[in-house]
Amino acid sequence: MNLFLSRLTGRLYSTDKMERQMIAMEERIARYRRIEQSAEMKEYLELKKVVESKEFQQKKFNWIRTKFKSTSTYETISRYKKLLHDKELQLYLELENSQRLKDYLEFRQGPNYVKLQNKKEVRNTLELKQWSEFEKSKDFKAYIRFRNSKTPERFKELVAEVSTPEFKEQYSFWSNSNRWKTTDEYQQEARFKQLAAMEDIRYYFREDRKRIETMERWDTTFQDEFEWFRMAESAWKPGFAYDNPNLKTNHSFVNEQQANNGGRNVGTMDNKLCLFTKQEKVTAPAWDTKKGFITKDFDYTSDIIQTAATFRQKEGIFMAKLRIEGDIHHAVWLGSGKRLPMLSLFHYNGKHITVGNYKERGGFDGTVIRGISAKKYYIYSLRWNERELIWYVNNVEVYRTSYNMPKEPLYFAISSFIDEQQKAQEGTLNVAWVRALKVVK
Repeated sequence: MNLFLSRLTGRLYSTDKMERQMIAMEERIARYRRIEQSAEMKEYLELKKVVESKEFQQKKFNWIRTKFKSTSTYETISRYKKLLHDKELQLYLELENSQRLKDYLEFRQGPNYVKLQNKKEVRNTLELKQWSEFEKSKDFKAYIRFRNSKTPERFKELVAEVSTPEFKEQYSFWSNSNRWKTTDEYQQEARFKQLAAMEDIRYYFREDRKRIETMERWDTTFQDEFEWFRMAESAWKPGFAYDNPNLKTNHSFVNEQQANNGGRNVGTMDNKLCLFTKQEKVTAPAWDTKKGFITKDFDYTSDIIQTAATFRQKEGIFMAKLRIEGDIHHAVWLGSGKRLPMLSLFHYNGKHITVGNYKERGGFDGTVIRGISAKKYYIYSLRWNERELIWYVNNVEVYRTSYNMPKEPLYFAISSFIDEQQKAQEGTLNVAWVRALKVVK
């Protein structure tokens, strides 16, 4: 797989951009969930349910579109005003309970009432003259008009009705052409719009919920950013890890030029792991396929470390950010405690980078990565699911296979070595971090 064009065209993200995107995705998830649990979102959703309801919209429509003249309030106030301005009715009401009317009615029941028919007596008698004038007055005519009518009682009922706080409130509401803005519902809608315009709320609904939920399903199961100083404080142990407890773990191979040094060539610096291959003479055990373990003199030392005792995982995502120095073998891989299965997350053989799945009899199901330098930081990752294995460099897929799928949990391993074919030299494998993730069921 040649990544030159991908790198040239920008399809292959820079490692900095890749990390920024990873951090940004974590921040997106955190922000999304923070907004989702916020008081503003709770209020927004409650108001949304109210404001978008048919009942609310019908109220709003009625309050905005209804004309005051078409309301019962207008009808009531109009009848009230009409009767209020009926002069005869008002005269009747003034006279109705007056002492003057009582006196007249009392006079009418007396013996002198009939004398009102005698004009001479009326002219000569002051009392008769007064009552005669009263009967001809507008007040009395109004009394005659309304004394058997229901209109006065209806007017009194209207007076009582329009005087109530409820009617006054209704009148104030319906007579106001901007009545909608006086309602609690208007305030609810205004608050709803205010919340809807908030950047967090807008962000929440712009976000791809399915993508958030998909990413959220991945749980970080292992992470090391190498903030420790002593390996004993870490999840790593030196040497190989074998299922057979009787096998020696701290050894090299007879066809290698370095002795694995029991973790002494591993350290942390500036929050990164440094695995050093050094030129120094030591005598150490080496495995010979014919003779078993033998003692051998070496001119170089290096190391291997692994998480067999602290972390193993079947399926998921396995990642490492790393770079190398020195044209020898450097590798980050997943092991099982046996020779196979073994998955190469990254392997630099002194010339090329390879990734893939090791097979029986030394076979390799993988690819050579060209177009990038192993001496620069890249993120190498493997997605392992029940159907296939997929390798990536930063964001670009570089290889996939479904052949010879592992059936057991594997552990992380980091190592450097010099095979017998290579020109021996010093080198360093720098690992900025390693991570493993798994889908949360």
